[in-house]
Amino acid sequence: MPRGSHNMRGGRRFPPKRVIFIGCEGDSERAFVVLLQRYCDDAGHDVHLKTWVEGGGDSLAVVDGMVRHLRRASFKREIEKKLVVLDEDRMASDRKSGRDARTSARREDIDLVVLLPNSEGLLLRLHPGHEQRRVPANETERELRKLWPDYKKPPNANDLQKRFSMDDLRRAARYDPQLERLLATVGLVPNRQRS
Repeated sequence: MPRGSHNMRGGRRFPPKRVIFIGCEGDSERAFVVLLQRYCDDAGHDVHLKTWVEGGGDSLAVVDGMVRHLRRASFKREIEKKLVVLDEDRMASDRKSGRDARTSARREDIDLVVLLPNSEGLLLRLHPGHEQRRVPANETERELRKLWPDYKKPPNANDLQKRFSMDDLRRAARYDPQLERLLATVGLVPNRQRS
């Protein structure tokens, strides 16, 4: 049913869902956002996480691709918040080559959510007892497979949901300000202002 439309049975008007548009570097990030949508639905949050995937390229290309997509999108007036999820290791190498996604994101009022050091690093920290682990980017997949031998890249949302509970996400977010901000934006944890 379209946003704000009438219910055919009772004629009542439903309040519109909050739309948060999330650009993703690849399918791993999109699977994680789909997992967040499922937990939002389970909690009864009136939010729609609309995803878009660039499918490769550097961090600036992901932000610029999302901007181009949004300019053509018919739903852009419905969007409450715009985010892009990027791997920190990729952003760091892109900045060294003069391609800084932060400037383009600021200009377009897009918030960046940075996975430390990448999506596998995040999944590693979702495991109990590993919340504070920081592993170099080139070792994250190997270390993750020690805890999750059946891990397949990219994971899908079903695999993530079988593996990680909302409690796992909340626990990891206590040690990861970027994850905490993402969860707060979509309404899965309280929004605590950091000084």
